[in-house]
Amino acid sequence: MSKPPPPGREPVNEGLPEDLEPEERRAARMRLVAARRLTGLTVALDGVHDPHNISAVLRSCEGFGLQAVHWVEPRGGANRAISMGCEKWLTLNRYKGALDCATALHAAGFELWAAVPDRFAPTIEQVDFSRRIALVFGAERDGLSDELLGACDGRYQIRMVGFSQSLNVSVAAAISIQVAAGARRRHLGRDTDLTDAEVEALANQWLAKDLERKGRGRIS
Repeated sequence: MSKPPPPGREPVNEGLPEDLEPEERRAARMRLVAARRLTGLTVALDGVHDPHNISAVLRSCEGFGLQAVHWVEPRGGANRAISMGCEKWLTLNRYKGALDCATALHAAGFELWAAVPDRFAPTIEQVDFSRRIALVFGAERDGLSDELLGACDGRYQIRMVGFSQSLNVSVAAAISIQVAAGARRRHLGRDTDLTDAEVEALANQWLAKDLERKGRGRIS
């Protein structure tokens, strides 16, 4: 007898027929995951350069069902060692400058909310995720640039009650994304803000990339 999933964890294969062939099951899984994607919630990274932090943030975005990530490259240039392992499932938008990122997000109808260590700022739980929101995180050492912070529409904090009053950027992002994704889904009353046609298009996009990788001998 198989063990039930831990409380609160919904298996990605739930609801799939048992008699599917492996390829059919993989395609069905992609459609199932696509039907849980959020595009009205996104993340922007301002000059984050550590490969481990970037990978961890991408994993959180993918795992909690966000589709797009926006990354302002560090002023010294992109780290060639960075491997965007989740890129096959995410839409990664890269920018040379902070204002380019802010302009693109505003044009797409997003409000920018910066994560800041400010005990007077509203908490992440108080942000209204019925709106299109981009959560903005600064670089490991320098934090948010003045340009991007000045372009933000709001600031929020992750409330902490211990002696430590700051978090690693990847941890701050994971907490924020989990809270924000849950709040947005509760507002929507469903797992996704995509239309049925958009869900199908996203799943087909993943399927096409999967076939391309297999054609090059890269089966994942």
